[in-house]
Amino acid sequence: MFTATLKRAMRRYEGADPVIRMKAKFFFLVYLLILAVIPVAIAYSAWSQLHNPILGHRLNLTVLIPETLILLPLAAILILLLRGHFSLSAHLLLVLLFLAIWSIMVLDRSGELSRLDTIAYVLGALTLTPLAVIRHKRAILLYGAANLLALALFLFHARGQLQMPFHRTMEYFADNAVAIIFITLTAFTALLINQRALDQMEHELAERRRQESEKERLQAQLLHAHKMESVGRLAGGVAHDFNNLLTTVMGNAGLALAKLEPGSETSARLKDIMRAADSAAALTRQLLTFSRRQVIEPRPLDLNRHIEKIAQLLERLLGGGVQLVLLPGSGVGPIMADPGQIEQILINLTINARDAMPKGGTITIMTRNRRIVDSPPAASPVVKPGDYVILSVADTGAGIPEADRHRIFDPFFTTKPVGQGTGLGLATVYGAVQQNGGSIEVESGSGQGTVMTVYFPATGLVPRAAEPEDRPADLPGGNETILLVEDDAMVLEYIQLILSSLGYRILATADGSTALGLAAAPNARIDLLLTDVILPDMTGMTLAVQAHKNAPGLKVLYMSAHAESVIDHDGARETVIHFIAKPFTTQELANKVRQVLDD
Repeated sequence: MFTATLKRAMRRYEGADPVIRMKAKFFFLVYLLILAVIPVAIAYSAWSQLHNPILGHRLNLTVLIPETLILLPLAAILILLLRGHFSLSAHLLLVLLFLAIWSIMVLDRSGELSRLDTIAYVLGALTLTPLAVIRHKRAILLYGAANLLALALFLFHARGQLQMPFHRTMEYFADNAVAIIFITLTAFTALLINQRALDQMEHELAERRRQESEKERLQAQLLHAHKMESVGRLAGGVAHDFNNLLTTVMGNAGLALAKLEPGSETSARLKDIMRAADSAAALTRQLLTFSRRQVIEPRPLDLNRHIEKIAQLLERLLGGGVQLVLLPGSGVGPIMADPGQIEQILINLTINARDAMPKGGTITIMTRNRRIVDSPPAASPVVKPGDYVILSVADTGAGIPEADRHRIFDPFFTTKPVGQGTGLGLATVYGAVQQNGGSIEVESGSGQGTVMTVYFPATGLVPRAAEPEDRPADLPGGNETILLVEDDAMVLEYIQLILSSLGYRILATADGSTALGLAAAPNARIDLLLTDVILPDMTGMTLAVQAHKNAPGLKVLYMSAHAESVIDHDGARETVIHFIAKPFTTQELANKVRQVLDD
């Protein structure tokens, strides 16, 4: 029963400092001992009064009543202790004992021997002071000094009643003063030594808690990374299959559209199909960017010029009520990035800022140069020291709640109502920024708007001159021999139909082994290998390497529905890589094939 009571009492201190918890447990035990001793002391006092001839063998109620009444505040203090108020209950007990003991000493009319016995309670109470103090060691010295002063005042008051000679009084004072001083210094020294041990223990516990917290944080990051990787693989796989379907849809729709009169109703419907396919392709590119599986073509880029190029598009996306302000920095150096992904970053950040201002506002796009020495703490990934070109998109919206700030780049996370957001916008931005070697930082406050800052490493390379816009033209053809390798039957049939209609001689197959056999055939004279990056039995790169053994001058054009970096393997970056991303139109395929053959 006693153990169960102690456990229930200690439940109040489960979240407390370990030092307080340990002291409270010991103090509770001492407290129970005090409650057991006081009734014994009261009984002994009553017995001594009944056997004292000076008091006429009767009870001295002036002493017994205060001794009994002291049990009431002691019970109140016990309740405070059980409710978790350790420090308050401990100090109240010391004050109560101090007042009670010295009151009894003054009111007691018994002989000198009884009063000498009573002083023992003072010394006993002194031993409790280390329990009552947590950090303030001086409290022990102050409490000891208060008892010494009370002892001196008591002797001055009671000297006449006791009829003690001066030398006897001084001996009485000296004996008890030495005892009080000795216990006070012992308690002070013990607390000083124990406090250091307790501080060390507390430090070790704090370090252990920090390590446990860091472990939980790293586990959460690892789990998040695994989740992102799993979702990314899923997105890449879905996009791969979807892009193959879109290649067939867009290609065949384009072929059919070319054979119809421009103004016919069927032509209008096919154009709707092409626009829908383009939108689907854009959504697929977002999935691939988020999963970091999109093939990118980084090149030196003038960021200011690129922003000006798409400024009109951004203004059309914003609509009325939102003002777009461009603040291009002077002397902003070029960056190495994929132009299409820079457009994705700008469009998604601008749309996200617009959606944060339903009642209108201002979006400011600013660029500047900056040398980074220490990585900004909120930037992700970590920004390495060096020269950077900064792109910031600031809005005057309501800001992002702190609870959501760490999740805004998670895929499919959105605070918009159902049906009004896919949750891929900022995930796409994060993926595009990472693919281009940059970092992104979010600054936001409630009612203070949001600033998205992107750090792009500066490059010393000179940007290319602006390429002329594509103009409608007849599809270029030729009479060369092309070895076509594609495992999707519909895509294979579509590409074969297009290239055959353009005059090319096509050798088509669905796997790499058969393709190697066709390439090794006598008099094959293959001019171009057009292969998917991922084949059922090997990669497109492996096929190209094997095919070059029989045809050293063979040209290669890779195609893929996603950017699984197979081409990056085997040191392919050291050579010129020709690539066309699915889905592609008939015009894009014809132009790319002719470009590679003429290169």
